[in-house]
Amino acid sequence: MTSLPFLGAQVLYGLLGLLSLVDYWRYRDRPRLAVALTFGSFAGFILTQNLLALGFEPPWLVSLNRLLLLAHPFLLVRLVDYVAPVPRPILRAALGGLVLFGLLDLLLPAALDGLTGLLILSYFIIFEGYVAGAAVLGARRLFSVPRRRLLLAAAGSGLLALVLIYLLLTPVLPALAAHSEWVVPLLLSLSALGHYLGFATPRWLRHTWQMNELYAYLRTVGGRPATERADHAIDELCRAGLRAGGGLMAAVALDEGGAGELTLHTPPDLPPLAGTIAADQGAIGRAWRERRLEVAGAPAGFGLPPGLLAALGGVHVMLAVPIASPDAAWGLLLVFRRGRSPFVADDFRLLSLLAEQTAHTLDFAELIDQLRHSAAQLEASNKELEAFAYSVSHDLRAPLRAIDGFSQALLEDFGPNLPPDGHAHLERIRSAAQRMASLIDDLLDLARVARAEMALEPVDLSALAQSVAAELSRVEPTRQVSFVIAPGLNTTGDARLLRLVLENLLGNTWKFTRQRPAAVIEFGARPASGPPTFFVRDNGAGFDMTFASRLFTAFQRLHTAVDFPGSGVGLATVQRILDRHRGRIWAEAAVGDGATFFFELDLD
Repeated sequence: MTSLPFLGAQVLYGLLGLLSLVDYWRYRDRPRLAVALTFGSFAGFILTQNLLALGFEPPWLVSLNRLLLLAHPFLLVRLVDYVAPVPRPILRAALGGLVLFGLLDLLLPAALDGLTGLLILSYFIIFEGYVAGAAVLGARRLFSVPRRRLLLAAAGSGLLALVLIYLLLTPVLPALAAHSEWVVPLLLSLSALGHYLGFATPRWLRHTWQMNELYAYLRTVGGRPATERADHAIDELCRAGLRAGGGLMAAVALDEGGAGELTLHTPPDLPPLAGTIAADQGAIGRAWRERRLEVAGAPAGFGLPPGLLAALGGVHVMLAVPIASPDAAWGLLLVFRRGRSPFVADDFRLLSLLAEQTAHTLDFAELIDQLRHSAAQLEASNKELEAFAYSVSHDLRAPLRAIDGFSQALLEDFGPNLPPDGHAHLERIRSAAQRMASLIDDLLDLARVARAEMALEPVDLSALAQSVAAELSRVEPTRQVSFVIAPGLNTTGDARLLRLVLENLLGNTWKFTRQRPAAVIEFGARPASGPPTFFVRDNGAGFDMTFASRLFTAFQRLHTAVDFPGSGVGLATVQRILDRHRGRIWAEAAVGDGATFFFELDLD
């Protein structure tokens, strides 16, 4: 009765043969043909072996069964040649063994028993072992999905060679024969699993490996400073293209503003390819125009000039992978190979993912350059504004002082000769000039707040509020105002700017409680799960919340200047300061029932 492990091995090899044949039927290339022949023949051997075991034993089926088995070492050597080049003498020796033992089977079937059988077994062991070793060595030049697949395939061939060695030693070591009923099926099942995962890897497993490689690439590129990230991403993409599938050479061709030309780039540690190439020829032209991966199977179809083709000795296949994002097309990744790979679908997917991520990195680098340029322009504009502010503060103040001064002189020298209306007009002129001077001062203060350097440090807001309250009381000692300031209110920020916040907010409450005989001004904080929320509350005039959106806009006032004088710039200044502290401010009020201003800072 067939053991479960042995049955599992038969199922896996049969499935691998079927999948490889279907894969070849879909894509029709030589590497897939090699896979299909290798494992299709092995699956055919298993099928014919089961037919023979059932008693169906025509001579042609017996010969076909043996021929399918004998073909496996040679076909496997041909397969591994696509990823780990096999020396010509090894290929000839494998083919010679197949021809020799095949002829012996056809002409002298009985000769396959005895000594000749041992030679055939040795033939299998030698070439299965060679394939395992060559696959391991070839895997060292690959990465990601192809590397893992080749290592699994090497494990499959190595285990199959181990099965054959076990069978070879069984006649001379009886102790081994006692365990052969479970050891051989188990090793054969593991061999089948290795070959299956190597040459018919499930899609979910391949995608997992690809995501791991992509993550490693992003981590390597993302760990660089922003100024170096684009160049490093291009170099890493070249290295990835060279390793994926065992490429001989790789380069990135970038569109650097040339008229229909791409400029070649390679990192210093790779074979150099330099110069410019036309973006309208062969596979390169198609990949660039259509933004899709192209494969050229002959140098004549690459689209490269003769000088570059001469530098690509031994190259027969080129992959052109677009480096493009939804926002821009940057260029192409060019990978040059000796031949096609049996893992070409995985190579394509991984290189496409890496090229796409490189394009996003280049998008980001361009955005950084634009931001730098914008910052330089902004700095230049700020300098112009500073020059303008200087001009305003000096050139406009002089005429205003002249208007105010001469108006006052006119009143003093000719006041008795002026009618009452003349006195009133001159007083209005003086008041307007003084108000304009005050507006200029407030505008300059607002501009300085937006440009001032911030020195972040722990700030005791309670102490600042006490200081501001004391100053207000000193200026108008006759007013009866009760200040309620909560102790121990601390934050992180610029102490000088935060003092301006409290001067404006407490100054407003002082102004808008002027008509209250028993004014109360409170500064405190309310509990919050995030940053603490501070507030300044009064029992003054309040305002209509319908117009609250105008509070923090310069020169927008909710009360007349006659009732409550001011420029309307104070709250705009407060909002700018809180913006620089990543904070916010809002208000709640009712007409005649006071107002509360809340603010948060988020620099702790």
